[in-house]
Amino acid sequence: MEAQIIDSVKFSLGFGVALFSILNPMGALPVFLGLTKSCPEKEISKISSSCAWAIFFTLLVSLFFGQGVLQFFGISLAAFRVGGGILISTMALGMLSAKNQSTKLNRSEIMDEENRQSIGVVPLAIPLLSGPGTISTAILYSQEISTFSYWAGTILMVCLICLTIKLILSMGRKIASRIGQTGLNVMTRVMGLIIMAVAVETISTGLKQLFPVLGQLNL
Repeated sequence: MEAQIIDSVKFSLGFGVALFSILNPMGALPVFLGLTKSCPEKEISKISSSCAWAIFFTLLVSLFFGQGVLQFFGISLAAFRVGGGILISTMALGMLSAKNQSTKLNRSEIMDEENRQSIGVVPLAIPLLSGPGTISTAILYSQEISTFSYWAGTILMVCLICLTIKLILSMGRKIASRIGQTGLNVMTRVMGLIIMAVAVETISTGLKQLFPVLGQLNL
């Protein structure tokens, strides 16, 4: 029992680190600040809350129903691992070069600031933070959850991550003024390196499942 709890804690921590790196709220700060530059502090708090809640529900849906979606479309886990790993690796490459995440947004989403209440959901939560890479990561990790302790640890980690995102966005102006653009770029590159490692491991596992002979070669 104790060993199972330790394993679930390790799994949850690994999931949390990978997910937080892909969400990369620090890298999203420039876009968030640009969209909320004319908003008062009270409204920024509301927007950050709606963003965190949207991410929370998106992750829960991915964790609980992602496997069903794959089965419905007849997609094998191995194929999804390879495809998801490639997608995640492209995100990592962009982060390693510290590219601005505004590339995930189209011009109308960036320019439309009239409906303030929806900014937290679209485009901040979806697709800026919880985009295809985040959803893919959640689905991939959900395949390895088999016990209550794993589920409990994973959901707890999702709650902690969403709370952290809420705090980071709420304090976005203070954070940006303290660490500057260089600091944001450094943190983005570090997270990009973590994501690249996750992507390589995911692709490797998927290829071994698709082609069992690779596993016999001890690659």
